[in-house]
Amino acid sequence: TTTTTTTTTTTTTTTTRATRVPTASRRRSTAVALTMRASTTPNALALGDTPRRVALQRRRMTTTTAAAPRGVVAATEVEAEKKEAVCYLRGVRMSASKIRRVLDVIRGKSYEECLIMLEFMPYRSCEPILNALFSCASNAKNNMGMNKAKLYVSECYADGGATMKRFRPRAQGRPFSIRKRTASITLKMAERED
Repeated sequence: TTTTTTTTTTTTTTTTRATRVPTASRRRSTAVALTMRASTTPNALALGDTPRRVALQRRRMTTTTAAAPRGVVAATEVEAEKKEAVCYLRGVRMSASKIRRVLDVIRGKSYEECLIMLEFMPYRSCEPILNALFSCASNAKNNMGMNKAKLYVSECYADGGATMKRFRPRAQGRPFSIRKRTASITLKMAERED
């Protein structure tokens, strides 16, 4: 009897060891199960989606109606979308943070207000922003038929671009890296409804 009990205990131990999965594998299997569960539900987001895909998926979910088939946008919601004129300025030889401090001031302001503000601000970044503003207003007038008097800055932001690396000798002739930063400006203008 004693020998039989020992054998049974040994088999039980082996079975528990065989079923026990390492922690990393457990995490992976849980992630796979969650992904499978998410993909089976309609309009659900998978775990591997990038933030851009998630935003696009959410936008699609909010613009479609329950009555319309999937992917078809309701007519009333298409009319509600604003027309925006866009201007991209790439490779501006300045850091994005210096451009952002000016863009934060003009965001939401009318075209005339922006022109006045940018003309009298003491920052070097005002010049490329002013050029982008002129270009965006021209795009709005010529390409979209908007009225310049009703335009306002609906969206504006600056992102970092390519960084040029240069070296300068410092203490004891050692090279010290200097980063010459560039930025890209995106400016969007829309017409105010009065």
